[in-house]
Amino acid sequence: MKFMITFNHIAGAWEALTDAERETYSEALLVLMNDLEAERDSRLVFFAPAAEAKTVRMQQDGELAVSDGLSTDATEQPGGYYIIEADSIDEAVEWAKRGRLLVGSNEIRQIVEP
Repeated sequence: MKFMITFNHIAGAWEALTDAERETYSEALLVLMNDLEAERDSRLVFFAPAAEAKTVRMQQDGELAVSDGLSTDATEQPGGYYIIEADSIDEAVEWAKRGRLLVGSNEIRQIVEP
């Protein structure tokens, strides 16, 4: 089964880290990715900063509006996602726990393919 694991961070948390803390985080993420690649077919995708996002929204009058920024105003913002192969959602949750390195959350969803 395929799962998507989003990783969401508190806005500004990465920027608040020291260079040494960022290096430690990056090294831990590399270990996780190497482990995932060794054990499971997986890939990691990072998002551009939230400030660079655009949102397309259908208005009540049927018109499409384009705005700068994320689709929701939240302090916890998506930073990217993993696509992994796992035998169960419980296994995917264990991978998500290993990837939760900063304050924030990881959401796990099974990918349902037609």
